[in-house]
Amino acid sequence: MPSIGSASASSRMPSFSPGQGTNLDKGREIAGADMEARQRYTTPTTFPANAASISTDASRPIGQYNESQAPAPVKYNVPGPEEQYMNNRQEIRKTAGAGMTGSIMRTDPITDQEVAYLQKMKDQAEVADFDVYVNSLINPRKPGELQWLMSVYPEFVQRRIEQVHQDYEFALRNQMIDMWGINTKDDLMFKYLVDQKKVDGPRLGRHVALSDTYAAGALSPFIRPFNGDSKVDGALYAPFSSAKDGAQPTDPVAGWKFIAKNPFSTNRSTKDMARSMYNTGPPTEVTARNAATLLRRAANTQQYNRV
Repeated sequence: MPSIGSASASSRMPSFSPGQGTNLDKGREIAGADMEARQRYTTPTTFPANAASISTDASRPIGQYNESQAPAPVKYNVPGPEEQYMNNRQEIRKTAGAGMTGSIMRTDPITDQEVAYLQKMKDQAEVADFDVYVNSLINPRKPGELQWLMSVYPEFVQRRIEQVHQDYEFALRNQMIDMWGINTKDDLMFKYLVDQKKVDGPRLGRHVALSDTYAAGALSPFIRPFNGDSKVDGALYAPFSSAKDGAQPTDPVAGWKFIAKNPFSTNRSTKDMARSMYNTGPPTEVTARNAATLLRRAANTQQYNRV
């Protein structure tokens, strides 16, 4: 039997493509997946609530512009080959001459790629300013303004809708892998990048009612989800009082409420309405109710007498 080092044995050895035995192909594959994931799940820019507020001119009409609601989050700069090139080049610059003697000088001219990258930074900053400017003109929550925005600047809306989908995609994908494990190659690559903190994204939250923490609370017919008492305090909450994006209440529990002035604003709980059916309840409530009823009857009688 010929030895491994003989010509006949070597002629039967399979040929290898460049990078195959040294894992260069796998390294490029991981780097490509890393770049793709970081581009897709780049953290969006979040603007402050007063991004378009003006304090230098008191003559500006109050309430005419959208100053309190900031533009929805969206990406303005994502990593790419240019950013990777600039980062690698800078690290080489800092270390290239470390081991050289003082008599040797190494030049490093500015390239066209660096000039183009500077222009890209300026362009992205201009887009961000333009978006804040446009957002100050309209409030997409108000009827008709979203339609106008879609007709003149649809990219503003489309980019933010896409951002919402990507946020939930990350949360759903990451949660499913955590629950059911890694089942595909894409799952393996995705979880590797998340575990190595190369990509990150939002997580879905779960809100548990306080009554559910008690033994009899979850199945009790007297808890709010079953008896329909969502307005125990008689409050009528204003539009977007539950908002988590854009303009939102300072106190999320208290929310935004209308002042209760309509006849159906108070005594809205099941208990209060049951009492009103049979005119029962604490003596003070019954007395006040009877007094109000007598006053209404007297007013009606006086009106009929006039007729």
